[in-house]
Amino acid sequence: MDQDTREEKATLERCLRDIAHDINIDRFMIMEYLGPVVDGCRAALNVSVDKARSIHKMSDEEFESYMDSTSQSYQSITFCLRTSDTNEEYLVAFDRGKMKIYDECEEPDVELVSEHKTLVGVLDSDPQFSPPDLLGTSIEINGSDSLDVVEALGLLCYPSLLRIARSGVDPSSLLSEDADTVIMAAATDMMSKMIKKWFDVQLAG
Repeated sequence: MDQDTREEKATLERCLRDIAHDINIDRFMIMEYLGPVVDGCRAALNVSVDKARSIHKMSDEEFESYMDSTSQSYQSITFCLRTSDTNEEYLVAFDRGKMKIYDECEEPDVELVSEHKTLVGVLDSDPQFSPPDLLGTSIEINGSDSLDVVEALGLLCYPSLLRIARSGVDPSSLLSEDADTVIMAAATDMMSKMIKKWFDVQLAG
């Protein structure tokens, strides 16, 4: 199937409902890798610069307290995805860890805006774009709480991580130790790039 045909068949709603289905059935356990990485990024943003500089001196108890300074990611949060060219909007809502999709946005925690083609290209089961490359140029993210924005950044990484698992790295297989390493490393690398690009966009703005 060529790219034009794939884009004609793909819709933003279908992509979001596919993601919701995969998250809710815990397919390939992707959220068990992505969630802790996002938790760590949010905790890091929630600590002072002086505290971060002395993190190597923290006791185990202090470090655990620092990591527990934020709530668990993807338990209760809403994202609105809007298309700038086709005037569509969908609300992605996490309620006690379950993802639901609605066709109207009402007071979301974070808003993501882009052209339909771009959002589909990031969120499709076979992603065509790398999310960090699009922040601040093709995808605009708005949110009053930086910790909420980090969760939105993490969600954009989900399809790419799922593609890695589908390509043969199955964490439920007998080679789970190797799979754990590959998927966790990929999640960490993607989130690091997302956070860095988001910082760059904020500084440029």
